[in-house]
Amino acid sequence: MIEVLSTVERGRSETLPRARFGQVFPVCLRRFAPESQTEDTHMLKDLFFELVDRIDSKYESKLGSPFLQELANSYGLSNVAYLGINIPGVTESKVYGVTTYSPEWVARYISENYVEIDPVVKFGMAGLLPFDWQSVRGRNKRVDRFFGEAAEFGVGLQGLSFPIRGAHGETALFSINSHSSDREWSDLKRTSMRDFQVLAYHFHMTVLENEGVMFEQVALTAREKECLKWAAAGKTAWETGKILGVRDGTVEFYIDQARVKLAAMNKVQAVAKAIRIGAI
Repeated sequence: MIEVLSTVERGRSETLPRARFGQVFPVCLRRFAPESQTEDTHMLKDLFFELVDRIDSKYESKLGSPFLQELANSYGLSNVAYLGINIPGVTESKVYGVTTYSPEWVARYISENYVEIDPVVKFGMAGLLPFDWQSVRGRNKRVDRFFGEAAEFGVGLQGLSFPIRGAHGETALFSINSHSSDREWSDLKRTSMRDFQVLAYHFHMTVLENEGVMFEQVALTAREKECLKWAAAGKTAWETGKILGVRDGTVEFYIDQARVKLAAMNKVQAVAKAIRIGAI
């Protein structure tokens, strides 16, 4: 975890404790294939760091869904879901899953074998980049009926999914959805996309830790740590360069070096992994 993370916007330092080990989620689903911006944006930044902190404390209850429900409530979402396959310690015949969906929808989804037509799962498990559900809706009448039925069970039609590819061969998908309007949804993505990306990967790392996966300590240089800390605070390479007195290309170089050392696929994963293993 971050021991001390200072940001200009927040005007103070935040100390986040290291991870506590808990127990794995007791939810295992089978047959899965591989607020708009308001007056105080700073409150969203504080909320993000508080949620990162609480991922660990929620594990003391030995259930992952309380944290996902808290995340949903905090950002005005309808539901949050996590699905993982090839998670070390979990048999290949099962999917590691936790969700805030209603039990009725989960039961319906499994009984109707909706994984065969669910474009979110299919695209998410095969893709690499975050995607908006609007890009996978409307492909055919069967998919439209699927989303229509999902809405009847409380699933929001506005959705985002974040594919995760891990260094241990695992694949995961972290999804959020909402009943918000198009404008509200656009505002939420603009203000909180980075938060959701980091929270998704951080949550995934917590799942691995609770399965007993050990992470190697990574030796980052002082500059690499500085660049990652400012990236965690939402700064661009240009902004970080101005703060540190270096060129933006130099910042990108240090972040890329850190990404390689951390075996992360992108900057967001590098930040989340560095936080998780206590490298920053």
